[in-house]
Amino acid sequence: MDTIIRETLRPFGITRNYRGYPQTVRAIALVLEDESRLLNVTEEIYEVVALQTRCHPSNVERNIRTVVLCAWHTNRPLLVKMAGFTLTAPPRASQFIDIIASYIQREVLSDPNRRVLI
Repeated sequence: MDTIIRETLRPFGITRNYRGYPQTVRAIALVLEDESRLLNVTEEIYEVVALQTRCHPSNVERNIRTVVLCAWHTNRPLLVKMAGFTLTAPPRASQFIDIIASYIQREVLSDPNRRVLI
C-alpha cells in the first residue's frame, strides 16, 4: 500500500526530502485501513503517526501542511482533478489526506490491474 501512496504523491513533487513525507504516507495508509479515522483526525491520525515517528501531533500536522503546500504549488490542476471539486485555496491537512485516500480507493484499488496513476 505504501508504494501506491508514494506513487500517487510523486507527481506533486512530494518525495523523501520533506520531513512530512513519511508522516503523510502513514496518515494516508491509516485512512485507507479505516476511513472512520477521519472523524477524529487529531487522535486517530496525528497522534498515532506522532507516536510512530517520535514527535508531537502538532508537528505531524505542520509537516503535512508543508507537503500540502508543495502539492498545491507544484501541480494544482492534478490536485483539483483528484479532489473532484473546485479548490480555491490549499486544502487543510486532513482534507488532503482524505483527497488522496479517496482517489486511491476510487481509481486504484477499484481496479487491481491499473498501475498507471492519474
